[in-house]
Amino acid sequence: MRPAIVILAIAAAAMACDSHLDAEVGSALLPQALDVVPAGGGPTVVVLPGQPTPALVAGPVRLAIDQAVPWREVAPLLAAADRAGAQPSFLVGQRQHVRGFVISEPLTDEYALRLRPTGVGKFCLSPPGTREAYCVETGTRRHISSMYVREAVRKAVAEYSITQGWIVPDDDTRWGDIVRSIDGARTCCKQPFRVAIAR
Repeated sequence: MRPAIVILAIAAAAMACDSHLDAEVGSALLPQALDVVPAGGGPTVVVLPGQPTPALVAGPVRLAIDQAVPWREVAPLLAAADRAGAQPSFLVGQRQHVRGFVISEPLTDEYALRLRPTGVGKFCLSPPGTREAYCVETGTRRHISSMYVREAVRKAVAEYSITQGWIVPDDDTRWGDIVRSIDGARTCCKQPFRVAIAR
């Protein structure tokens, strides 16, 4: 092995062990995002995969959802928050820093892109008015890349002159992949691109 390659391999191994670059709350490893807001107030509720839906009460609450929690467990949590009158803010990481994240914005009309993130590292895009889809998957088939989402949505915006989209997760889509899908779509373009999650 050449010396330069050895140095790169050692550096990569060191970075893999550098866990302080990830944001954690309790035992929850938070997904990373670029388009963040200040974290909201209220008590913090940690949500881990396979655990019972935590009880929520009215008022502000900070939800630290582990990136591995599937949508089938997140969706009932959001419904429970609605019933309780809770006002959740969602926590994500920006490197090691804990930030807030908006998962849905009001859409202006029905002319919207449909983005379906799956549980196998793949996402599919459907233009307005059709179920035909263009699908992209990462080489590892493990996680959705926000960079790939950003590029695909950018092309759709240019082709269809569209400025908004629905995120429609599968039941087994992990929370981290949902956040990366939302973040990639929202940061696709110079002009604002609004995103809402279908529930």
